[in-house]
Amino acid sequence: MKRRFIAGSLVYALVVSSATAVAAQVRVPGWNRVAPPGGHQNDPQLVRPTGGPVVPIFEGWFPNPDGSYQLCFGYFNTNTEQVIDLPVGSDNFIEPREFDGLQPTHFLPQPDGGRRHYCVLSVNVPADWGDRDLVWTLRDERTGQAFSSPGRIVHSTYRHDEPLQLERRNSAPKIKLDPAGAEAMGRIGSTTGTIVGPLEARVGQPLPLIAWVRRDNPFREGDGRSIRVRWFKYQGPGDVVFTPDWPSWKERTVGWVDSATWLESADAYGPSSTEATFSEPGEYLLHVQAYNASGRAAYEVSDFEFFCCWTNAFVRVNVGR
Repeated sequence: MKRRFIAGSLVYALVVSSATAVAAQVRVPGWNRVAPPGGHQNDPQLVRPTGGPVVPIFEGWFPNPDGSYQLCFGYFNTNTEQVIDLPVGSDNFIEPREFDGLQPTHFLPQPDGGRRHYCVLSVNVPADWGDRDLVWTLRDERTGQAFSSPGRIVHSTYRHDEPLQLERRNSAPKIKLDPAGAEAMGRIGSTTGTIVGPLEARVGQPLPLIAWVRRDNPFREGDGRSIRVRWFKYQGPGDVVFTPDWPSWKERTVGWVDSATWLESADAYGPSSTEATFSEPGEYLLHVQAYNASGRAAYEVSDFEFFCCWTNAFVRVNVGR
């Protein structure tokens, strides 16, 4: 019998297919485990350099001003070194299928500290969604095992404060990918019209990319914390190299935008530039994240790992030969 695994928020539970979906949102011992320095948040037995699966994880939900809802998903690549690509299709799909297509297909290894990739996908469902499930499934091509995570809005404990977080006195940055275009704020990302493009590029020729960012934090006047910007491949047939590449952005001065660039006026944004080089022709979707320095050690520590506060935005690129 093939096993079907269901992933819940904050941790994931591995269960056989006969288990009910409700089991996916029951907190199990260790759900609040915090990784020690150099350690992993997740069970070390699930982690390996290569050969492990990618597990989708429902992170939570939040309401939109128009009455609709966002269901927020992340993923946990159980490998510390292996990047996995699963194109949209039989090994990577969302049900109901009307919501299928905007999920990531490129899955990076674990970030530093053994944590997963939070809320990279936000799906908009209508105001009358009720108690239905939206299920994201990833299938391990090597074993045939399917890993599924049901998203639902019935549990208040899964509700996110978005994009403002009163308890943390914090707010997500704002991103523009076109100075005259739409502005993204928060994890809602791909469903607000903030997918820009398509831009045109050619294989092997760097494509310049600029993200303009600012933060308007209503809880801290003159909030002087920096914003960090990172770029990722989200979908596409080939490799994408970003220069500077995001693993090197741990450096103090790379990938960060200083608050002085936007605090000078209510209309000012701080630019962050990179270049993307594509290995194969085809259609790509690039993902950019902007998130706040915590203020404890600017240029080193961000609020991203504490589940607050960041913004997703996306760029379509058509790459020719």
